[in-house]
Amino acid sequence: MARRILTLKRMAQIKLNRFRSNDVKRMLRRKNPKGGLGLVKRLSAPSLTVLLWAFSLVLFALSDKAQAADLSAALHVTPPALFIALALASAAIIYLLFNQRRQDKALGQLAELSEKLYLGQDLGQELSWQKTGAIEIDLIAATLTRIDDRLKQKRLKLQEVSQQIDEADEHRRTMNLELHHRVNNALAMMQGITNITARSATDIGEFRTNLSDRVQCLGAISTLLVKKSWTTTPLRELVEITLACCSPDLAERVDLGGEDLELRSEVTLALGMTLHELLSNAIRHGALANETGRVTLNWRIEKEEDGKKRLILLWREQNGPIVEPPSKSGVGQYLMQDVLTRQFGGDIAFLFPPQGFQATITAEI
Repeated sequence: MARRILTLKRMAQIKLNRFRSNDVKRMLRRKNPKGGLGLVKRLSAPSLTVLLWAFSLVLFALSDKAQAADLSAALHVTPPALFIALALASAAIIYLLFNQRRQDKALGQLAELSEKLYLGQDLGQELSWQKTGAIEIDLIAATLTRIDDRLKQKRLKLQEVSQQIDEADEHRRTMNLELHHRVNNALAMMQGITNITARSATDIGEFRTNLSDRVQCLGAISTLLVKKSWTTTPLRELVEITLACCSPDLAERVDLGGEDLELRSEVTLALGMTLHELLSNAIRHGALANETGRVTLNWRIEKEEDGKKRLILLWREQNGPIVEPPSKSGVGQYLMQDVLTRQFGGDIAFLFPPQGFQATITAEI
């Protein structure tokens, strides 16, 4: 009997030590079981069960004097010492039962904190417990604190990403509105060019040729604006593009003079089409129609009393055919006045002195 009791005691102690050792190792390696807080219950309940089982064995052994004597002899203690050990074991079990309630209360707090973490709420309190022998509570509390810190960092990152998405969406809306405005302007200009070209054409061939030239110039200017991201365009570069559309070989006969100037996209489109009409007219009827004529294009900026800036552009032809004032305004004049006035409130004035045609363009920039 004594050997049996001793064997059971050793088996219980080995199982208890092995259980605690394995679970503590799992916790230290952060291999928590599914369910999170269930680990605490599995650590506390088996430990208490083993102690109760050992205590039952002692009570069973003390049920009669013979077994008590055998147990005392097996443990090498006197019967009084055995009873003292039994009293201490009883006190330990009572303490464990009381401590279990405290652990249950702590587990309830952990459950509430876990729910707050799951819902993305702030913990609002520090995680701290008195040492009760349950190392898993301290480990889980530290883990929850780290999780809460990581969640806060992720929430901050999500807020930054959300703000960037809102800004990108607002930029997209602005770009769509700007694109819609520019497309409408281009379509309105295209409609005006088509109508005026149709009124001046004597046959379908002339209409096709004149419209194709103007549309080609409009496309080249639009391509230039795209390269500049529809922001600002140098005036000198605009003149060079327009010359290339009409006749690249005549660029040497056009003298440019003026300060470096950046034009808004709306001004660039309208002014480019106006320069195209002036160049086309000079090639067909003006100074560029012969081999000796030249064109001078100068510009300057003037400030008005209200602080606004206006572009003054002077077009002068010389050494060309003798100029005679027309009996009526031509299609090109109508087109230039329509484009300049409709697009940005500009204006153009024509002079027809015998020595060469002149035009003065004014536009707000």
